[in-house]
Parts: sequence; C-alpha cells; structure tokens
Amino acid sequence: MLSATSLFVAVTLAVLPLQACVKPTPAEASIVKSWIGKASQLDDPLKGTFKGGDDVFRNQKKSLTQTINELPPPEQINKVSPELQAEIRAAAARVQVQITFYNKVDAVAASMATKRVVAAQEIPALINSTRRQLLTDETSDALWDFGRDVLQETACELAWRYYLRENEREAVTDQLTAGAVELSYTDQIRNPDDMTTDILLNAIASTAKSRFAPAMAWRDYADGLRQKAYTLTNNGAELIEHPDGGDFTFALLYFIGGCLNTPTP
Repeated sequence: MLSATSLFVAVTLAVLPLQACVKPTPAEASIVKSWIGKASQLDDPLKGTFKGGDDVFRNQKKSLTQTINELPPPEQINKVSPELQAEIRAAAARVQVQITFYNKVDAVAASMATKRVVAAQEIPALINSTRRQLLTDETSDALWDFGRDVLQETACELAWRYYLRENEREAVTDQLTAGAVELSYTDQIRNPDDMTTDILLNAIASTAKSRFAPAMAWRDYADGLRQKAYTLTNNGAELIEHPDGGDFTFALLYFIGGCLNTPTP
C-alpha cells in the first residue's frame, strides 16, 4: 500500500507535464534548483564512503524520506523551464527508488541486529548448561561478557572470510585504512588463521579455559558460541540489488551494522 508521501510523489511525477513555463519568481526557481542540488548530494552508504553501526541504513532511509517530503509542489514546478522540470522529475524518481531500496536494506539490517541481541541473551543459558560446578555471580557475568565478545568476533570473522566478496573486502579495507570506520570488536580468541570448526573450537575453548578457573565443559561452551555465530551469518551469501546497478551481500550489511563503528570526531 502506498504511503501518503509515495502517493504524492507518484501523482506529481505522473501528472507533471513538460510544458512552456509560467515565469517563476527568482525565489521559486531557487527552491526548485536547491531541491535538485540537495537530492543529488545525498550520501549512499553502499556506494561511497560508508559509516558503521546498526543505525546507518535507518538514518539513510530517514534522510531520503525527509528529502522527498520537501519536494516542491506541482504548481511551483510547473513554472520553471522544461529542462528544470525534466531534471527534478528524474531526481525525484531516483530518490523514490532509493527509498524503496533502503527500506529493504534496513529491514535486513534490523533483522540481523535483532538476531545478535537474541543470541547474546542466550549465553547465560549456555553457561548454565555447560558448567561442571557452581559458579559465582561474578564469574558467570565475566563468562557472559567474554561470550558476547567472542560471539561478535566470530560472527564478524565468519562474514569476512566466507561471505564477503573480494570487492567488498577491498572496500571495507579502504575505509578502515582511511579511518572512515573502525572495527567494533577486538580479538578475544587470538584470531585463528583458519576458522575451520575444530581449530575455531579449540581456540575459543583454550582461551576461555586460560582465563577462567571454574570447571566447565569448555569445548561444549565453545561449540555453543560457534553455533550461534554460524546462525547469525548463515544467510551472508544472499544478495540485494542496488538500483544504480550491482548488488551487495547480506554479509556486507551485517559487517557494516555489527562489525564497524564510525569514529567519534
């Protein structure tokens, strides 16, 4: 179902004829030109210098929607030259297509963010199911914090190594090198060179065991974290098409939302 904004834009674009202009005032012409300029300068987090964090795509959708809401009314556009009319029609159409695209992207990113929260909330149950002796509250909290860090790191590394395509890895590396973004996680499991199941499990288990004295079924604990990380990233190879051409993996959306931060100015 079309929103009120989408319906207004659709009607505006459909009924706005290219016609001989009724001479606009300088202010009216300036408003139309300013809107075209604003629309052309909108950032695209997936086609340029992207930012990091779960709110990136939501903010982009908000920015696009705000811009389309500021589209001058038809009677004002009708007054400018046919060339400007054609230009603003094209710009409005592109913004509307971008809104549709980022609605989809934001839905994917929001789903991934929810899964990360749910997975982290399940770690206390994992601790209880793998402990071999009574744990103090302090130790349980420390294992939860450790598990959340390992879960994020493992999921990010899985997305990076197995689902991001080479051009996406290069784009992320370029942004990291430029300082536009930074990793939102640190190595908790000594970042094994090969994340095959056995090596990953051994790395998690040995790191946890070296930090915590209580007797645990460390490999079972590690396996629980590994399974949660795989669940978070198992749709990473799926693609979402960009309206300007090309496509992006879900893994890139995951990495931008869950594995990168934008440095504080």
